[in-house]
Amino acid sequence: MNSILLVDDEATICAELKRTLERFAYKVEMAHSFESALNFIEEVRFDAILVEFNLKSERAAHPRSGRGVQLIRQIRALGVTSPVLMLTAMEGEPYETASLDAGADDFILKTDSIPSLLSQLRAHMRGHEERLSEKTKTERISM
Repeated sequence: MNSILLVDDEATICAELKRTLERFAYKVEMAHSFESALNFIEEVRFDAILVEFNLKSERAAHPRSGRGVQLIRQIRALGVTSPVLMLTAMEGEPYETASLDAGADDFILKTDSIPSLLSQLRAHMRGHEERLSEKTKTERISM
């Protein structure tokens, strides 16, 4: 069963998406702030991470201002290679480019359909698994 970390401070939306993903056989953990997401990521390996652009932080002076982008940068700085998808209501090129430049693998709008989200999620996880498999083969050959 693939595991997903869903990072969104909107508890109702997060719970609804969690139920939907679980119906499709994903194991889903939820984090509702920048800090709680980092705690999960430091302790658990996820097959994919979904992050909201305007994520709440307990410590930031401007608690929502693009914290999802900062979280993605932090995730990548920790060496996490799992797919990270920005799943947000923030529509527009500036949000998309900021997310992708920070290290997100994709930018998905919450208004997109669930089948579209699921197919993008599967595609990214499949690609990640293939890259890991290739890396393992290469390491065996060089030994």
